[in-house]
This record gives sequence, C-alpha cells and structure tokens, in this order.
Amino acid sequence: MVLRDLPDKKLSFNRAIKYGDLVIVYEKHDAMKAVKVSEDGVLQNRFGAFKHSDWIGKSFGSKVFGHKGGFVYLLAPTPELWTLVLSHRTQILYIADISFVIMYLEIVPGCLVLESGTGSGSLTTSLARAVAPTGHVFTFDFHEQRAASASASVGLCNFGHNFHHWSSENSLSVI
Repeated sequence: MVLRDLPDKKLSFNRAIKYGDLVIVYEKHDAMKAVKVSEDGVLQNRFGAFKHSDWIGKSFGSKVFGHKGGFVYLLAPTPELWTLVLSHRTQILYIADISFVIMYLEIVPGCLVLESGTGSGSLTTSLARAVAPTGHVFTFDFHEQRAASASASVGLCNFGHNFHHWSSENSLSVI
C-alpha cells in the first residue's frame, strides 16, 4: 500500500524556521524548553540572550550563538521531544511506554484511533504522528481546561490536521 504524501500537512525538518513556529530549544542534556518564535521574542538563559529574529531562516537542528558567546540548538518539535518539555497537567506516558502502545496496537498510517483521557497530550501527539498523513486521532477529556491546553499543544506541534477533540462540554470539533 502506498500512502499519499501530503507535504503541507507534515513538519519538514529541512524547512527554514519562521515566525509562529514551535521550536524545542536544547540548552544541555537535561535542559530543553519549547519556544514559540515571535518577532520581538528573546530567550534569555544562562548561555546568553537569543533573539528569535536571529532564528528566522535557519533549519531545524541549527546551532545558534547568543550575545555572550553561548549557544543552543533549535530542534523540531517531534513527539519525543514534546513529551520531554510539555507542561505536566496530568501523569504522562513517556517514550518507551508510548512506543510499546503504538507497536502493540499496530497503529500505522491510516488508522483511526479513539483515545479516552487526553491529559497533557503526550500520547496524543505521538498517536497523531503515527496515523499521519491519512489517519485520525479522536480524543476525549472531561476536564475542559486540560483538553483545551492539549489541543493547542498538538496544533503547535503541527499535528492538528488529523487530530479531533471533544469534551463533555462541547461537541466534536476538528482542530
């Protein structure tokens, strides 16, 4: 079976970073953070100040230098990295468990997945990538605020095209 390639529906690690992108900033092995690139944005950390405008046009994976001479790496928001940096609104599944679930359930591109309990969106983001480009993830969470935060997170990671969320307070909506 050959799946259609939908280039506008996937994150290309080769494309240039632009305003509005979510970037995982790798500072060191135990310090990463998710940053949404904005025109006037500046990331300040122990390695210096990094203007978002300096990131525009660079590829994911680029090493950028701050004004103090320190550096960080700008990484694409893969589900694996997202799991490591997301805000833990609930208990989350980590990479090893997520991999087992996807393999054991034989979740592949084109599958339809129903998830109960969106939580922080760690598993949801990985499921959305696993079923892409033609499959869909439908997820439910009774806690409206957590559900809205997880929906926004999945959209920022560029997996919103095959992600559908509903809660006890709304009907099914496509993100």
